[in-house]
Amino acid sequence: MNNNIIIGIVARDEKINNVNYQAITKNNLKYLHNKCNYIGILNYNNEDNIDTNILDICDGIIFQGGSDIYNYHFNILKYAIERKIPILGICMGHQIIGLYSNNQKEKDLVKINNHYNLKDKHTININKESILYNIFGNSIDVNSRHLYKLEKVTKPFIISAYSNDNTIEAIEWIDQDNFILGVQFHPEDMDNMKPLYDYFINEVKKRKNN
Repeated sequence: MNNNIIIGIVARDEKINNVNYQAITKNNLKYLHNKCNYIGILNYNNEDNIDTNILDICDGIIFQGGSDIYNYHFNILKYAIERKIPILGICMGHQIIGLYSNNQKEKDLVKINNHYNLKDKHTININKESILYNIFGNSIDVNSRHLYKLEKVTKPFIISAYSNDNTIEAIEWIDQDNFILGVQFHPEDMDNMKPLYDYFINEVKKRKNN
């Protein structure tokens, strides 16, 4: 096990049997297990304040999927960007990154009706100038599990993948100082996503060592 890096996973709201939880998706852990240490980033009452003591020990941060975006999500993202902490955003996490790039809020997401079917997959086409292309090549089939999409992103972020109906499926800002990658799909619930998580973990290690 590599104990040299710590990945912080931003927990999401869940309500089970009328009890409120902040949860981490177990499937995200399957791609991190035995490759790094990981901790949950929790927020009681969804207040704007963030625990910077926790963020300061994170070498990388994963924003999970979820259903509710709060101001503290943007505060965590801003803090991480300012400190060059590598970031992987999944579904809602991808949307948080994109909204942040445009100085927008959750209300600015665009509703779509054809990207949510637990049994369906769809193809995304990958920009050859992107890191995602280095990982997967021209295209991959991904799960269809989101009700909203980003309308645009602002530089220095680029769009690294579209679906056939021009939905933004991945964004990134990757240079010498920053590694920020967002994907609209749910890689944790797919069986062929080890290369994505491994790339992220390797970037975290590399940037920490530098």
